[in-house]
Amino acid sequence: MASIARLDARISASSVAPAWMLRASWTGYATALRLQQHEIEEIDVISHFTGVLIPGRPPVATAGDPFGGYADWAADLVAGHDRHWREDIPFTFDIPDGWRDAPPLARALAVLDSWSRQDNTHAPWLAFPKLLRLMKLTRNTLPCLVTGDPGLRFLHGTREAQLKRLLKSLRKLSDDGLRRLGRLENYRMRYGAAVGAEHRPGHLPRLGTLALETPFLVARTLVDRFDITLSGAGKLLSRAAEKGLLVETSGRTSWRLYVTPDLGIALGIVAPPRGRPPSPSRSSPALDTVLAKFDIEMAEIDRMLSDHSRKHTEA
Repeated sequence: MASIARLDARISASSVAPAWMLRASWTGYATALRLQQHEIEEIDVISHFTGVLIPGRPPVATAGDPFGGYADWAADLVAGHDRHWREDIPFTFDIPDGWRDAPPLARALAVLDSWSRQDNTHAPWLAFPKLLRLMKLTRNTLPCLVTGDPGLRFLHGTREAQLKRLLKSLRKLSDDGLRRLGRLENYRMRYGAAVGAEHRPGHLPRLGTLALETPFLVARTLVDRFDITLSGAGKLLSRAAEKGLLVETSGRTSWRLYVTPDLGIALGIVAPPRGRPPSPSRSSPALDTVLAKFDIEMAEIDRMLSDHSRKHTEA
């Protein structure tokens, strides 16, 4: 709970919360797919939802549509939470012995245990972050806290070993989420300082906003978004890479793929920096304005997803 509380508190005050929430939703969804035995990694989920193919990654080969449930889940993450948690679970939950004396997090895991035996899809794993919020364990819905254990569906009797494993998983997920948040905040500050130091920043501020939404970037992505030529888009990405704002990871001379350093480190495709970390950069008012616009756009996307989910439910 201490690890979860630290992450929850930081998210409540972070200026990059919308971007972190988006990336954390990719992380959480990838976890749910792995728990359902899909051979899909986080990088594949990001590639799918950003529409950027990763060189060297084989196409996802699986039956059905493993990505089909993401939009409704993402909309549900930001939906209102004025209901009691028992109204949000699709089955009758029988209160077990010792419920009143159990720690709050153990209660949430008991609900997850029962839910996983009622539903063999990834729905119970995906629902856990929102369950934590509805049970007042967190102030925010933290999508990275998707967790579970397929073995819960087949065990009878005591589940002490599984409980310990889930608690360790939650601590690891919380600590990793906090590290990723720190890297993202540092990236935003460094980007702001770099833009502020430019005499003619051009499209660099807009590229910074796009990188928060689409951390994998290729030149063709920028052509329609910025209304520039393919050559100009390639030069803009190279310019950002020269300043350390993006990292080129494809190793190609053409159709180069770039990734933001924070996500590259998280995915293990960019080496973490060594030595003493540099001093934090000063905030850039110019980029703050751009990021505020990005937050408004993300809120609009959340509203659209919520409307889509409600219409889908009514249909």
